[in-house]
Amino acid sequence: MARQYYQRGNLVEAEQLDDVVAVKVGEDAQRAGLTGAETELGTSARSEIREAGVDDETTEAFERARWVFVKPNPQTREAFATGGEVSGAEATGKVIRRPNGRIGIATDVLSVQLQPDLSEEQAERELEAAGLEIVTRLTFADNLYEVRARAAEDALAASVELHDNDRFVFAEPSFIEHVPTRFSPTDPRFTEQWQWHNSGADGGTPGADVHIEPAWDRTLGRGIRVAVIDNGFDTQHEDLAAGVGPLSGFYSDGVVGTTFTQETVGMPDSDHGTFCAGMAGARLGNGKGGVGAAPESELMLVACLGDQVGTQVTLARAVAYTADPSRERRDGDPDSGADILVSSLGPNGAEWDLSSTLERALEFAATKGRGGKGLPIFWAASNGRNVDILMDEVVSHPDVIAVVRSDNRDLEDNAARGPEVELIAPGVDVFSTRSGGGYGTSTGTSFAAPCAAGCAALALSVNPGLTRDGLREVMHGSADQIGGPGVVYDANGHNDDYGFGRVNAANAVALADGTP
Repeated sequence: MARQYYQRGNLVEAEQLDDVVAVKVGEDAQRAGLTGAETELGTSARSEIREAGVDDETTEAFERARWVFVKPNPQTREAFATGGEVSGAEATGKVIRRPNGRIGIATDVLSVQLQPDLSEEQAERELEAAGLEIVTRLTFADNLYEVRARAAEDALAASVELHDNDRFVFAEPSFIEHVPTRFSPTDPRFTEQWQWHNSGADGGTPGADVHIEPAWDRTLGRGIRVAVIDNGFDTQHEDLAAGVGPLSGFYSDGVVGTTFTQETVGMPDSDHGTFCAGMAGARLGNGKGGVGAAPESELMLVACLGDQVGTQVTLARAVAYTADPSRERRDGDPDSGADILVSSLGPNGAEWDLSSTLERALEFAATKGRGGKGLPIFWAASNGRNVDILMDEVVSHPDVIAVVRSDNRDLEDNAARGPEVELIAPGVDVFSTRSGGGYGTSTGTSFAAPCAAGCAALALSVNPGLTRDGLREVMHGSADQIGGPGVVYDANGHNDDYGFGRVNAANAVALADGTP
């Protein structure tokens, strides 16, 4: 059910979960077991809450605070409808999913501020006239109160009703929400992933990383589909399997030509592809290995050129498929393609010619992907020592975001260079997943590209409406200009070795979201 309320002067569109209510039970009920309390009120709504995207950690936190989510029985539903008391309940509320995906419990409590030129007596008369009962007068601002909306359906309705009352500066629901401690992964080998948190160990420079932990406090990439094109993948890897989506598939050569199979059974394996997939989206909090940049994104793994031999036509088909699955399957949904594409295929030498077929595929994906918003395409530049990136016609194509690698001191590592280098990201001795269920470190622009793509997925997740060009500008504008005193960036903020700078996930998320 669609709901509205105002926050910081903006009308917010939210969703009230249908046929789910929140009830705060008494301490006696908690001691007796919450299952019994749920049974008296209705049936448990844990599955509905989980389907709404709420993790178990959040649900358990609410339960510790004696809030249970239930599908109400007739008596409970009647009490909610009439505003009557719910048996055994200390408080009740409606479950609201806000635009950022987080849920809040909306009661009849809201915070309001009246015009500062009103006296306290005048302000309280206005509150009474509006059907508001004072809960607390907050003294750190003029005429600021926490109130109960006795005359409105709930706090959201009161917020909308009071918005046009010129006596009020604002009226906002006081959501009951889960406010956890600052996030840090518990995965056992996270400390080895300097790309996410560089403490200065092993000769590194503290902070020479993509500043991803503050970004994770805001988003983990849920709702974003990241496509990785490579030679193959270990799709059963313990740190990847849970994130591999149903659109994953592979190309294989047969007597009738190259065919596409949309499944992971029979997919070729490649240590390189597995490592790249882990950099972008290895799972978190599972007690295994490390974590990827966007650990709650969906991975769309597409294997082509399994033996590293093939034509650009196959690669072009893979690119087009990630943008629009109906290009390979008649029953495919054109709007179900990837939100981010990354590939690290290509020769390590300077030159790579671009065929017209692959060029058309890149242009198709960049303009038609994501329902016309465009598919951002990240690609690893050559590992060739200081080679001219313009000699690689694939990576230097205008629709491709070329990524080179940095080390743990925030220095470039002698990969391709030139005007088409756009971003630099950690790619020297970085830690990720390996085929066969293992883990390890490796070096290459191949791994810098999925690092950057995963960070871009975080930014896109807080503002899915961004176009391809809009996200590109976010990644440019949020990057850190690294390299030391001798490195000069031009008037456009670009350097041939460092592009627009080293990826900064926290800045990218903030810039995409419009927050300071």
